[in-house]
Amino acid sequence: MGLDELLDTGGFVPHGVCLLWRPDLLALHVASDTLIGLSYFSIPLALLYFVYRRRDVAFGWVAVLFALFIIACGSTHFLSIWTLWEADYLLEGAVKLITAVVSLATAATLWWLMPRLLALPSPAQLARSNAALEHEIAIRRQMEQRYSGFFNNLAEALFIVEVLPDGGFAYQAINPALARATGLDPEKLRGRRVEDALSPEIADGVLPRYAQCRDSGESVDYEEVLSLPVGRRVFHTMLVPVRDAAGRVAQLLGSGRDVTERKRLQEEMVQTSKLATLGTLAAGMAHEMSQPLNVIRLWTENTLARLRETTLDPVRTERALTLVIEQTERMAKLIDHVRTFGRRDGGGTQIFHPAHCVRSAVELVRHQYALENIEVVESITSADLPVSGRPLELEQVILNLLSNARDAIIACRAADGTSGCIMVAVDDDRDGHNTVIRVTDDGGGIDPTVLPRIFDPFFTTKEVGKGSGLGLSIGYGIVDGMGGRIDARSVELDDGRCGARFTITLPSQPVSSSDRELSHA
Repeated sequence: MGLDELLDTGGFVPHGVCLLWRPDLLALHVASDTLIGLSYFSIPLALLYFVYRRRDVAFGWVAVLFALFIIACGSTHFLSIWTLWEADYLLEGAVKLITAVVSLATAATLWWLMPRLLALPSPAQLARSNAALEHEIAIRRQMEQRYSGFFNNLAEALFIVEVLPDGGFAYQAINPALARATGLDPEKLRGRRVEDALSPEIADGVLPRYAQCRDSGESVDYEEVLSLPVGRRVFHTMLVPVRDAAGRVAQLLGSGRDVTERKRLQEEMVQTSKLATLGTLAAGMAHEMSQPLNVIRLWTENTLARLRETTLDPVRTERALTLVIEQTERMAKLIDHVRTFGRRDGGGTQIFHPAHCVRSAVELVRHQYALENIEVVESITSADLPVSGRPLELEQVILNLLSNARDAIIACRAADGTSGCIMVAVDDDRDGHNTVIRVTDDGGGIDPTVLPRIFDPFFTTKEVGKGSGLGLSIGYGIVDGMGGRIDARSVELDDGRCGARFTITLPSQPVSSSDRELSHA
């Protein structure tokens, strides 16, 4: 069958013949099909307009498929009008075939999507979800307001640091307490990198701490001295890392406490204790200086007498003058040591070997204690680990322990009259992480009822007027500030006598205050 025969409509009669060309029936069919067709054509326009305006709607492409299906159905109604007068049944069949294909595809798609469509929330479910979401939002806002109130009204200085993708740091917020304590403007810090928001001196001091907290993922606390708009202040700062969902440290929460006045009072107490220690050692230092002065006097008088008698021996004179110079240097060293020890220590911490402090303290009291028949035995072995702190303060702690040991020996000697001995030992522990200093005496030991309070401020077992009760307390604070600990206990010595032993353990690397509290506990 050729195309011409296929398109030939000569053998067909229009559909109107079946209606006997009755005007009322023709009008009824034409009007009905026209209204249906127009409606079918308007519905796809509405669907397409809806999809265009609401591109976030799920399965929007299904609406396009429905639009094609409805357009195809509408076209069949217009062809029904056409075939009332024209017998183009082939065209009508082709349009119906297209409509059938589109209808089948739409129906299959609809059934395929049915589980997903049923899973879509209903309006009631959406309403309940929206209500729950609004409730959660309200709770979150209340929590944000509460935390914001805490952040802004706490007397503790607080700040938030954001860890940037490149590893840098930027300030997110600082609370009013920190602004008042430092004189920094929160608006000038918010959103800016640390190195841009702060002066180079301050930034160089805080950035390594921020990096330490970020890299370790653990809390970091430290003391820092900062030159701020309000002046030079000392802050005790705590940094806490905050991780995101991926486990990356995304923020640092910081709190700071201005301890400038506390540090000043501590230094005043330390200075007072040092001067008290020098006062206690005054007699011994007088003896230390009287010896070289007597030697100088004797040799100078002898040389002067020989000069007057014109019997000077060049060799003897050279030896005398050399001895005078040596004794002068000895006195100069003693005076320099006393002057250095007694002055106010305004320097910062440094790395040093504790054995040097122990030797200096022992040399300062050795001769004085020898006059009182008290021997000081020094033993320094394998003490090579350096520690961080202030050497003069550690020397002060050792001097105070030596002074307490002397007092204990003198008090114990009143009963049996025996001589006393103080043993000072310095070595590194087996792990190679700490330096251990032990000061042991044979003065009878410590009363067990006194031992738990021995480091308390103003607690003393000495008679009224012979002790302030601050020496061991200040020593405890100095050792604690160096990251170490100090312990006291009674011991039984090899000769059967009892005594007291104070043990100072200093780490070669600084530790956090939380670790110090745990070690002391």
